[in-house]
Order: sequence, then structure tokens, then C-alpha cells
Amino acid sequence: MVPAFGWTQDCKLPNSVCDVRTWFNSSPNIHWPCPFARIPRPNSFRFPFSAAVLLIYFLAGPHHGGCRADGTASGLSTAFGDWFSADRPQSMLDRDNLTGDWWGARDALQHHGIIPAVSFLQAASENFAGGIRTNRIDWRYRLDVSLTLNTARILGWKGGTAFVDFMAHGGENPALNLVGAVQAISAIDQNPAARLDQIWYKQELAGKDLWFKLGRIDTTYDFDNIRDAQPFLNGSFGFTPTIFVFPSYPFSAWGSEGCWKPWTHLQLKAGLFDGNTENTLPAVASADPNAVENPYGLMAIGEQSVNYLLGPAHLSGTVTLGEWYHTGTFQTYAGTYQQDAHGFYVYLDQTLWKSDHQPGSSASRIGTFIQYGWANGKLTPIDGNLLGGLRWRGPIPGRPDDNLGLGASWAYLSRHAQTPYNSECIVEGFYSIQVTPWLNVQPDLQYVIHPGGTYANALVATVQVGIKF
Repeated sequence: MVPAFGWTQDCKLPNSVCDVRTWFNSSPNIHWPCPFARIPRPNSFRFPFSAAVLLIYFLAGPHHGGCRADGTASGLSTAFGDWFSADRPQSMLDRDNLTGDWWGARDALQHHGIIPAVSFLQAASENFAGGIRTNRIDWRYRLDVSLTLNTARILGWKGGTAFVDFMAHGGENPALNLVGAVQAISAIDQNPAARLDQIWYKQELAGKDLWFKLGRIDTTYDFDNIRDAQPFLNGSFGFTPTIFVFPSYPFSAWGSEGCWKPWTHLQLKAGLFDGNTENTLPAVASADPNAVENPYGLMAIGEQSVNYLLGPAHLSGTVTLGEWYHTGTFQTYAGTYQQDAHGFYVYLDQTLWKSDHQPGSSASRIGTFIQYGWANGKLTPIDGNLLGGLRWRGPIPGRPDDNLGLGASWAYLSRHAQTPYNSECIVEGFYSIQVTPWLNVQPDLQYVIHPGGTYANALVATVQVGIKF
């Protein structure tokens, strides 16, 4: 493992070195006027860990001097230079995106219904015990470049939204390389590829009580989407791993979705998709270019949700039942073939407490969730999944966008897989730090019991960095 930082023997430099550009061009022996005795200069600057340390230091660290000329946000803006903004008072701490508003162009585009977005995720994981391998760090990333079009502002067509997203992802997969787990350590863990991930049109009718969506869709945004499970990194918290044919990251699918709210507290959803998610659209960098000629089957999914408010505090909750069915032909563990696959999931998502002193979506709150999913064990290694956890939004006063979470996912392994153990359990804890509106840093720790039903218990630490450009 190549260390991200190398310690220097002498850390002395005149205090006049006070902005980042000067720091990068200066001597490797640096004195930082901050509470830390020494902070090393990277000799191998590996993003994101080294960059995350620097950004956290400058953006969320001590505000009493150091490399901020006047100890204020304006001092930081001066240090970095207003690279992407015009003569605006907004500092890098306050802007919604790292690159600002592009000299007013971004605001002008949004005013006319055109919303460009670029986001980047990178995660680094190390396994400290058990599993397949220790003493190695696996890195991976996901880049999304998207464009959202509001038809009401562009064409005067009310209720319409068009969306296109190009995605690239790559790096190593720690679940396979380090741990041997059947549940992904991070939801972005996949083989390298670059593709047009989503392109769809959504139309709302009858206010927002009825809508439909057509195109190439990532279904996880509309189905099995548990509110309080979303900040967790492990892939099982994104959607139940029993849906082994789910048209979601990294393979969305062509299809359609619809949603109807016949009553304030009842929501009904349905979707129908091309079942060959890996091959319906060849990837730019990874798929067989002829694969699009070989579709197989259809994937149908339905979901019914009841929403309610509890007690005088109006604590919101949701109970959801989902069913899915695939018409394809699948090979069983016995080597035979079976027509069709199906399964279901059910979950509860409940607010336990919310602050009375903070308004709206920024209010501090604690929520809990529990989910069970099932599928045919003859076709998939995971025929049952029990998921549960707690999430605390805004655990520290003055930091409403931070998240603290603790949860567990039990994957019941099919007896047909004939593994030494019949289950794999992952216990995950994290603290998500919203350093600025455009920068998120999330340290995460997962303890994996019986990885893949085969290996010794593993302990995996991950740091994930997210940037909105």
C-alpha cells in the first residue's frame, strides 16, 4: 500500500505562506498554524483521501486564523480565488456547487428550465481482518453528468420533465476482492464502464397525484426506496438484494412506470421493463456491441404504500409492499432451467422523533426502518433478506445536514448454494459530514459476519467523498 501522506522531519516555514496555491508550490517542510502539531504534506497525492483531509481542514476546521487570511469565509474565498464566479460576495463555503454559478450562467439556465449537474463519488475501503485479503486499499468512483429539462418553462407544457444522465464508474470491488461478501460494501461497487445510464420523460397529471415515466430508467429512485436507509453505503440498504434482476445501477433498463394517489394516504406504483438489463443498451466501454440483439423476457414490478402521521407530533411513517415478476428463463443451481422468477418485499419506515424548533426539511429527526425481502433460492444465492436500522439527521446542533446511522442486513443464503454457513450479516455504522453544500465526507465502518457464507468475519473501513460541481 502506498501511503497517502509522508511525515516530514522538520515543519518550519514563515507564517506568510497562507493560501493553497502557495502551499502546493512551497517547500515540503511546512509549519501549519493550527491546533495540530504536524500535518504532513502528501508525497503521493491520492484523491480522495488526501484531498478530503485538506478540504475538511480548510472548510470545516478551526476558524481562528491559519491559512484563512482573516479567519472568515471571505478570507477563504480570497485564498482560493473566485475562479468560477463573477464579482459575487458568495464564498466557496456557501455556494451550492464547487464551480459556483458560472458567472450567472447557471442561474440563467435554471430560470429557463435547464438544469445541468455534475457529481462525483469516490470511495476507498480497507479490510482490517478476516475475509479474503487484508493490508490493501480498494478505490472506486462514480461520475454522473446530467441534464434536467422543465418543459413548463421551456415550452409552456406543464408537468413535464425530461432527464438524461451519462455515467462512468470504475475501480476495484472490495466485496469481491477483499471480503468475499455477497452484499456490496458500497452501492457504487461495480465493474468499470461508461454509458448513457438514463434518458426518460416524466409527465405529471391531476396535480402530482398521477404521473407516468417513459424511457431508460433506474428504478431504484421509484421502487424499494426507503427514506431512512438511503445514507447507508452498503448496497443492501439501496434495495433488497433478493431482487437479483432489478433494473438499477449499474444497469438501468428501457421501460415505463406509473404512479397514482387515489387517496391522500395511499400510493400505487407499477413498472414494466426490458428484462435484459445488462444488454439492452451496450456500454461505451464494457458491453458486447451485439448484445442489444438478444433481449430476454420482461420485468414487472408493483408497489403499494400507505402513508400516515402518528400522534400530536405528526410523526410520518410509511408501510410498503412490493412484488416483482420476471418472464425470462434462468439456470438453477442444479444446472436445469426454470421459466420465470418472482419475489416480494415489505418495509416500514417510521419517524421516531423530530425537533419542534426547526422548520421543514431541515429539522433534526430520528427515523427507523425494517424490511424483509424474498426470492426463489434455486435461482439466486440470497433467498431472504432482513434489514433494519436507525438514522439521525442533524445530530449536532447547527449541522442540520449531517447524518448518523447504525443498521444491519442479514442475507439468508440459499441451501442450494451449499455454503458452510447459511447466512451473511453486515453491521454498518457511519457519520455523514456535510462539509459544505457541495462537499460530503462519509466515514463508514462495516463488520461482516460469515462473508459469502464461507470466510472469516471481516472488518471494513470506508471513506466516501461526494462532490457536486
